[in-house]
Parts: sequence; structure tokens; C-alpha cells
Amino acid sequence: MRTYEAMCVFRSEDEIFSRGKDVVREELVKLDGKIVKEEDMGQRSLAYPIKKANQAHYYYFVVEMGPDKAHQIEQALKLKTELLRFLMVRRDS
Repeated sequence: MRTYEAMCVFRSEDEIFSRGKDVVREELVKLDGKIVKEEDMGQRSLAYPIKKANQAHYYYFVVEMGPDKAHQIEQALKLKTELLRFLMVRRDS
């Protein structure tokens, strides 16, 4: 098992953020990821508009999973409309 960090950027509306956070959490668990840590980074202004949004809500996950599942999760998250952007990287031990 490897440890990965995932930073998700959601639309700033509360209902879209809470629904999107739950969707990402379900996707991580569905693909056998163990969520070690979650942190709400809050709402921030974007440096440039993304999909006509100037504000976004940031959420941080630390997940343990096999390396083969990381690619599958990235493919699944690309299709989620609640996410403006996301980045998943392997954490050094």
C-alpha cells in the first residue's frame, strides 16, 4: 500500500461542495482506498477563472491504496462535474 495526497477544488456553493466531497469520498472507498486524513482547507479566491468560477472550496485527502488503483481513481474523478480541478500525488515516506 502506498500513501497518496489528493487536493480537490470544488465549486464554492455549499450544496455542490458537500455533495462533491461525499462523491469523492465514496469513489475513494469504492476503489479500496483507505482514507487516513481529511482536511477542509476552506474557500479561496482563484488566481484565474475556472469554468466561470472565481471562488472555490478546497478539500484535502490522504489515502492509502495500491498503485494500480490510483490511476483508476484519477480516471473516475475526471468525470465528476462537482470538481473544478484535482491533483493526486504519491506521498514520500
